[in-house]
Amino acid sequence: MARFTSAHALTQARQHPLIPVFYHAQEDYARRVLAACYAAGVRLFEFTNRGPEAPAIFERLQRFVEADFPDLLLGAGTIFTAEEAGRFIEAGADFIIQPITSPDVAAVCRSYDLAWLPGAQTLNEVYEAHRLGATLVKLFPSAYLTPEYLRILRGPLPQVPLIVTGGIQPTVESLRAWQQAGATCVGLDARLLDTDEPARLTAQVTELLAAVRLAG
Repeated sequence: MARFTSAHALTQARQHPLIPVFYHAQEDYARRVLAACYAAGVRLFEFTNRGPEAPAIFERLQRFVEADFPDLLLGAGTIFTAEEAGRFIEAGADFIIQPITSPDVAAVCRSYDLAWLPGAQTLNEVYEAHRLGATLVKLFPSAYLTPEYLRILRGPLPQVPLIVTGGIQPTVESLRAWQQAGATCVGLDARLLDTDEPARLTAQVTELLAAVRLAG
């Protein structure tokens, strides 16, 4: 049984529209980054499946989240197969994010009423992901597609919740441009943030989160 429904995840994404996208092989470092982002108001956090230790680190991070930050949704990113999705769901994932759209992963997430955020680019891909039950469609890589592309795509698909992510610069101006173009929320690569000092990271993310909330 998932801790949070897909509907709850969407509500949280709208209320807290900045999602850090993060991976690190050192668990203590990952905990510090996660805690600093939570202190800034982040309520959805993506830990990516980018290294051989990712599933084990994720499982321990999830226990940390459940004990210390029970209202935070910790999701697993860079998921390609139903087997990978199932493994991270068993470890406690609160949502699944893909760089692509996989119908079999969609089916796994639906069976748990778990938020599914598949990747797409074209109008056809975004529509198909939405039709398959995406909680949010991940416009990826967004930096390549630009806010103007999103604004045009929003014309025929105004009802589809969209997360923009992939190379977005962590500046107030950039995030406001994406939000004003129609993004439901923004995924921000934590490698572009000041993750070396927790207090500075909290201050930076607080400013960016306020920017997207204001733009929305």
